[in-house]
Amino acid sequence: MNGEQAIYRGGDRLLRGSLALAAIGAVGLVIGAFVNPPQLFYAYLTAYAFAVSIAGGALIFLMIGHAMNAGWPVVVRRLTETIVASLPLLALLFVPLLFGLHSLYPWTRPETLGEEGMRSVMAKRPYLEVPFFVVRSAIYLAVWVVIGGLLRRWSLARDADPGIESSGKMRALSAGALPAVAVTFSFASFDWLMSLTPTWFSTMYPVYWFAGGFVAALALLVLLTFAAQDGGWLPEISLPHYYALGRMLLAFVIFWAYAAYFQFFLIWIANRPDEVTFFADRVRGPWRVLTVVLVVLQFVAPFFALLSYRLKHRPRQLAFVAAWVLAAHYLDVHWLVMPAVRPRAPFHWLDLAALLAVGGACTAFSATRLRGRAIVPINDPELPRALRYESR
Repeated sequence: MNGEQAIYRGGDRLLRGSLALAAIGAVGLVIGAFVNPPQLFYAYLTAYAFAVSIAGGALIFLMIGHAMNAGWPVVVRRLTETIVASLPLLALLFVPLLFGLHSLYPWTRPETLGEEGMRSVMAKRPYLEVPFFVVRSAIYLAVWVVIGGLLRRWSLARDADPGIESSGKMRALSAGALPAVAVTFSFASFDWLMSLTPTWFSTMYPVYWFAGGFVAALALLVLLTFAAQDGGWLPEISLPHYYALGRMLLAFVIFWAYAAYFQFFLIWIANRPDEVTFFADRVRGPWRVLTVVLVVLQFVAPFFALLSYRLKHRPRQLAFVAAWVLAAHYLDVHWLVMPAVRPRAPFHWLDLAALLAVGGACTAFSATRLRGRAIVPINDPELPRALRYESR
């Protein structure tokens, strides 16, 4: 694959389609702002947490690949960087949430939580303050944008000038900054999602959110790889690369289930009233069905499908399972957010509007940033070895 063949010049239909979906979603959100503002913010937070968890998962996958000097991920590195490239837009898309903090988070109005709830929130008051919340969120997003931006910039620079040696810088930054990304990702889950129920806490919660975002990022990477190859932009990718992606997808489906089960198990056996409320809200009423469906969709079905050796060597079938996992992750994030703020109705039309707006905008932004760039890191010294990757 020479440099000219690797330049991505497609995506016109994808760009037009994603912009159209984003526009439809934005119109729906504008209507929702007049009709039902609280529901608008709930739906928007769900769509935002879904998108940012995938971009964060992709960033961690990219950094792990650099830190380990891994071979085969070089083939899909540029596609991974394309997912990460949505982070600057996601930083901007966080701004609308600032206008809904009082609708979303009960800790901004502790008097509504009752005497015991108010006492619990007041004990956390130095942390649960709006200005501090905004500053922390800005730090999280800045860390991700800067690290992702530097890794992508150094990678692209070598495409233009093969004399540039950037592997050492990318490896050093990735290895050194992984703890910072892990910490900020953990605190973002505390602030943006867990504090929707400020009287409840779980130390497994960040692991659970990370696991879901990471497996969704892998699923999206499978879909992008299949689409690029099917469109003729990535002809040299081979079945062993799909097999490697399929194995990782299976491993992190299991990891997500592990995190989910042990969070539930430990809280259930402790049987403390202040801890079981989270699951009690999700195993009764209209949310019980979604809880069962989520277990089947995000673990049982993909687990048994990905056990198949043959399926992981069949790109189209693997892409179907990846799309399934990606859709299940949205339901998972929806399950994390909505029972805390919408106890009676699991779904609302604004959920779809927010998903179209955020998802369409991120897709269009990332596709635009890939156009005119090489779809693989053409001058990376590890690329020839990565293309010859074999796995049985």
